[in-house]
Amino acid sequence: MPTPLRLGGAVALTAAVALAQPGNEIIFVGTSTSGSTDAHHFVESGTGNSTGANSSFTDNVTGAVWADSGRNLYVGQGLQNRVARGSWDGTGVTWSTLWSAPGACYGVEHDPIRRRLWTLTGSSGANRELHCIDADPSSANYGTVIDQTNVLGTTSRERWSISPLGNLAAVPAAFIGSGLFEIVDLEPTSPNYLQVVVSTFVPGLSGLLIASDLAISFDEQYAYLLYTGLSGSVVVGGLAVLHIPTVTWLDFDAGLPGPQPLAFTNPVPNRMDLSFDSSFAVVSGQGGAGWLVRVDFDYQNPANTTTTEFLAGQGVLPNCNAVSLSPDDQRIAVSATPVNLSSPSALVVVDANTGTLLQNVTLNPAWNVYTTAWQDRSPIATYESFGSGCVGSLGIPELAAQPGSRPALGSTFQATVSNLPSNVAIMTTGFSNTWNSSTATPLPLPLDTFGMAGCTQLADPVAVQFLFGAGGNASWSWTLPTSEVWFGAPFYQQAFVLDSAANQLGLTATNGGAGVLGY
Repeated sequence: MPTPLRLGGAVALTAAVALAQPGNEIIFVGTSTSGSTDAHHFVESGTGNSTGANSSFTDNVTGAVWADSGRNLYVGQGLQNRVARGSWDGTGVTWSTLWSAPGACYGVEHDPIRRRLWTLTGSSGANRELHCIDADPSSANYGTVIDQTNVLGTTSRERWSISPLGNLAAVPAAFIGSGLFEIVDLEPTSPNYLQVVVSTFVPGLSGLLIASDLAISFDEQYAYLLYTGLSGSVVVGGLAVLHIPTVTWLDFDAGLPGPQPLAFTNPVPNRMDLSFDSSFAVVSGQGGAGWLVRVDFDYQNPANTTTTEFLAGQGVLPNCNAVSLSPDDQRIAVSATPVNLSSPSALVVVDANTGTLLQNVTLNPAWNVYTTAWQDRSPIATYESFGSGCVGSLGIPELAAQPGSRPALGSTFQATVSNLPSNVAIMTTGFSNTWNSSTATPLPLPLDTFGMAGCTQLADPVAVQFLFGAGGNASWSWTLPTSEVWFGAPFYQQAFVLDSAANQLGLTATNGGAGVLGY
């Protein structure tokens, strides 16, 4: 049976999600064909700005995943028989081959706890196995195969997925009309490591059906199978959900005998993505009009599960071949490829709660866009002002980053405090702008009762440093670490200025500075 949820891994991954910066992550777009003329393979989710260059590394893409706090993009490729690595520097990517495979690589998935990659490959469709690759850039074995299964080559397989914690993989038969659905144990310390621990059949399936996409919930309680194809002469598609511990399929139609998958009235569902808490999924589908639906699950009463179609009839979603959720589950990226392949394709970003269109980015002719992948974090270093300072004898003192300086890891970040009557300031730095950890009081905090009329404390003063300047200005600098554990970490600052003529206490305060560590 499957390995129970590992608490350590759950805590680590939850912490990574909590540090994710929503807003302007990069979305990678990959095509499943060769010779694409499109150069817009990287799209900023918040602004819609796109960049990239034509490259063989963005052709024949079967799957992609970001890792290492947004620094590395891993891409599985078909005709090139490889897993590629795109090293992102904040503005662009440098491509290389991470691992040369014995055949086409079908998909790539990342185990963030053990820092491993998995891909499905083999010399032919009948002997494809899951291969595990060392994905720790600091490892001496980076890019080499650690392990592989030897139990899957009895039938052709293409679509698969691992759980967010990396303990399980769902690997059904490619042609799912037979209903064969299997789960493999990927937990290295398990006695069933690399073995099939669940083998079952999806009820109610028949005809020429294929497995379109898969997912496993964070708690490893449920596995999800998206399928499409023909049942007789009728185009069908649906979503089947397996409760893994009991090997029981959920029944989405209590009026029919036996467990029934969730059926879609729209044709050809292609891709799906599952929210972090498994409360909902998003599904995209093909066809002249294309479609995108949100599925809100009712696990206690599956027949009460609801589907909501987004952007229906607006003409912006032809041939939706790829879909993915942002790290915060608040936005959806979906590709749109017109039937006329010489027409521009698009990457559409949608609000996951309301279905509101947020971005519609033209990609030029890009054939069969079957892959979109959100950066696991938005690691662009930022520093912005918040709140207000209070008036002193030279006006309101100001805290700001020096022009061109950002809190990028591995660099020295510099800020300036200006309008200093005595050329002396006290810089405070902390990790909250809502709570003072030393006094256990909420922020912002009015300082009138402390003799600083009209002034407000805006940042938690965990670290305090005196600054001595000249000409009314003083500089502050911070040599930042290089460790990736700091990516996406916020910090907050405020300076207090010696000004004996300003008030009873002889101090004024600047505005606050809110920074995020990143590139």
